[in-house]
Amino acid sequence: MFRLVKTDGTEIGITDTPRFIKRDATTGVFVTADESEAVGIAFKGKPYNLFGHDEIQDAPVVLLVKFNIGDIVREQRDVSSIMFVAMAERGDLDEVTAAEHTDTFENWVPGTAYSVGQIRKSGKSLYRCIQAHTSQADWAPEKTPALWKKIGDPAEEWPEWSRPLGAHDAYEKGAKVTYNGEHWTSTVDANVWAPGEYGWQKEEAAA
Repeated sequence: MFRLVKTDGTEIGITDTPRFIKRDATTGVFVTADESEAVGIAFKGKPYNLFGHDEIQDAPVVLLVKFNIGDIVREQRDVSSIMFVAMAERGDLDEVTAAEHTDTFENWVPGTAYSVGQIRKSGKSLYRCIQAHTSQADWAPEKTPALWKKIGDPAEEWPEWSRPLGAHDAYEKGAKVTYNGEHWTSTVDANVWAPGEYGWQKEEAAA
C-alpha cells in the first residue's frame, strides 16, 4: 500500500496500485507509464507531479510513501526523512547539512545496484555514488574512490585533498582542503588541479 502525501505533509489518499503517468511524445497527452518513466501519478481522476518533477502544470507535488496496512507501520521512513534524502541526493541541500543527519540515510550494503547521486552511510560518514554499479563486499565506499566520494563531514573543515578523477568529483569554488600540511581554498569551480598548480589560494595559519 502507498500513501500519497504532499510536500507539506498533507495526505491525499491511499492506493495499492499507483497509476504512473508520463506525457506522450507524439500527442502531448498524459498516458499510463512504467514507474521508471513516470513524471506524475493519477489518483481519483486528478494528476499529480511526483517529487522532483514539474511537467504537469498547476498540479501539486506528491511523494509515494509505502506502508504496511496490517499494522499501519511504515516500511519506509517518515515523509520528512524521505524528502530530506531526496533533496540531498538532488543537490538541493549542501553536503555539510546532509552530513549533520547521517542517521537519516540508509547504510551501504553489498549486492545492491547504486546509481549516480545516491548517498549512503558507511561507518560514521556519508558517501555519494559517482559511478553506477552493483556493490560488492570488498567495494566499501571508503575503499573505492572511483565509485564513491566522501561528502560533507561537518567535523572536518579542512579534509585532505585527493586527486579528482574527473568533472563528477571535481572541487567547487570555495572548497577547503589540506595539502602537504597547509590549508587551501579553491578559487574556481570544477577544480581538478592540485593546490599550488592552479585554482587554489593558500590560507594563512591562524595565529
